[in-house]
Amino acid sequence: MGGTETYVRGLLAEFARGAGPDRVTVPAGPEAARSVAALAGGPVRIATIDRAPRPGDGRVDRAVGLLRGLVRAPAEARRIAAEADVLHLPLTVPVPRRRHGPTVLTLHDLLHHELPRLFPASERAYRRLAYDDAARRATRVVTDSEHARRLIVARLGIPAERVVTVHLGLDHERLRPAPSDDDAAALGPLDLPAWPWLYYPAALWPHKNHERLLAALARCPPELSLVLSGSDVGGSEALRATARRHGVADRVRLLGWVPHAAVPALYRAATAVVYPSLAEGFGMPPVEAMACGTPVAASDAPAIAEACGGAALAFPARDVAALADAAMRVATDERLRAELRDAGLERARQLTWRRSAERHAEVYADALGAWRP
Repeated sequence: MGGTETYVRGLLAEFARGAGPDRVTVPAGPEAARSVAALAGGPVRIATIDRAPRPGDGRVDRAVGLLRGLVRAPAEARRIAAEADVLHLPLTVPVPRRRHGPTVLTLHDLLHHELPRLFPASERAYRRLAYDDAARRATRVVTDSEHARRLIVARLGIPAERVVTVHLGLDHERLRPAPSDDDAAALGPLDLPAWPWLYYPAALWPHKNHERLLAALARCPPELSLVLSGSDVGGSEALRATARRHGVADRVRLLGWVPHAAVPALYRAATAVVYPSLAEGFGMPPVEAMACGTPVAASDAPAIAEACGGAALAFPARDVAALADAAMRVATDERLRAELRDAGLERARQLTWRRSAERHAEVYADALGAWRP
């Protein structure tokens, strides 16, 4: 699930090392339980929920699966939620629901308010129910950036003292500039072009701005290629058609979803990472790339700029000419590339999952103290 999955993995790894609550129980469907099983240990226990609803890959399928959980989550998940001192909903959607007791809900972004035209009416209605209403009912809301926090307070009317900004962290053991012995094996099965190539890891959601990126690539020298990875979410055919329309189909590699272990290798192998998203709650890929020593060009959307901390080459996301210029510079200007690499490594060092986990533990304690029956 992209950045949301990275968030859950990062917190659980630090909770297992003791940087969190005394006990953490994670109710998860069978597939998710297998995925995070290696993160169990210490205070962290994975409770497999055999009958958990499974969200699909597309927008509609995901919504249907989550709505089933909203209507009635499995009994075991409801029991765990009822017995917990604090229920944390890190995936935003309130599954399982809780009738009594403090709840902490993570709301990563308010894209359906920032970019409403990119969401069909049904999706906006779903998010108002599953995101907005759930946030209003939560004892505390955690979000990834000050930009998102201001939006949540202003658009949802939640008192400012109930909304807390906690920046995301980075797994510095996994994301490092030195190549790993496993990089070649991870990259071997992938269809990668000859150097130089730009890398953009992002699911094919409309706000990720792939169409303008392809238009910008058409303005770049023909030897520059583009590698895309991320969940399909039903957008790959339209993306291929756009690439053909701009005459860059032979310069674009669409990898789809790639294994978790392959992503750091892709960062290290890329000439640079380009991140043209129109809006985010934070923007993990740019800072992950920085931790791997890769130069980054990123849009100047407020939350992305906050995440990058001045260490990326910024450009207006809707300006195709500016995007093309940034892509060419970050791929070819060796002096700029060296400056961005050094600045990026310094920015990445400031973001740790331990700091984020400790801050979450403080929010849990605050929610427990603030809740009144």
